[in-house]
Amino acid sequence: MIEISGHGPVTRFKMGRELNGQVMYWCAAYLVEDVLIDSGCVHTAGELARALEGRGVRAVVNSHHHEDHIGGNAILAERLGVELFAPAAALERLASPDQELYPYQMLMWGPAPPSRPQPLGTQVRTASYCLEVIPAPGHTDDLVVFHEPEQGWAFVSDLWVAPRQKTSRDHENSRQILASQKALAAREPKVMFTGMGDVVAPAGPALAESIAWLEEMARKVAELAVRGMEPPDMVKELFERESSLMALTQNQLSYENFLRSLLKGA
Repeated sequence: MIEISGHGPVTRFKMGRELNGQVMYWCAAYLVEDVLIDSGCVHTAGELARALEGRGVRAVVNSHHHEDHIGGNAILAERLGVELFAPAAALERLASPDQELYPYQMLMWGPAPPSRPQPLGTQVRTASYCLEVIPAPGHTDDLVVFHEPEQGWAFVSDLWVAPRQKTSRDHENSRQILASQKALAAREPKVMFTGMGDVVAPAGPALAESIAWLEEMARKVAELAVRGMEPPDMVKELFERESSLMALTQNQLSYENFLRSLLKGA
């Protein structure tokens, strides 16, 4: 399923696999003139290719290597002849993407076919706009944000998900996310276009709330760690119970992983 909407000169393609009449998890791609930012998941790749026909897409730029952002790469290159670009650290992963996904990943997004992007530079140019390519590690080590300073646009992918994000996967580093969010906030973006399709404006208050939340939680986790408390007990202390997402995602998305991520590098 794809929902298409305009946000000024930006066209949003909000996508997700429909099950029993509902989309369980949305992902998004954004068209800025002739450049598409991310390509969604493989389950919606064919529908996205059809939706882009006649729109003059020249290139696809990926924010990072996760399957819900690169799943349309191969089909868009084949059907529309687009060039592909991705962060240098993602290139090998895209050439041989992870096929051993968790059941929830297979259900919602599916395994991305191999693709061979060229490395991104420091800028992505369209006829009218110049997107800065800003490293933003934390969610993954290869994530980048695309920032258009004149328009105040920030295509943040999964750097920002919610004002008070409480769950993480086991590979995430919330201290790095905090640093990356602070670096973005210093650029004073006006609008954030997120990886799940949310268009957040004004961006400043949403970023500020997230930064304050992460700082508060980092402080609390550090205090509990000094007292000798382990992350499972921290979950009970801070949240009373574990997130229901933990069971649904085979222990991937959980409060415990979020708290552990705040201990990384502490």
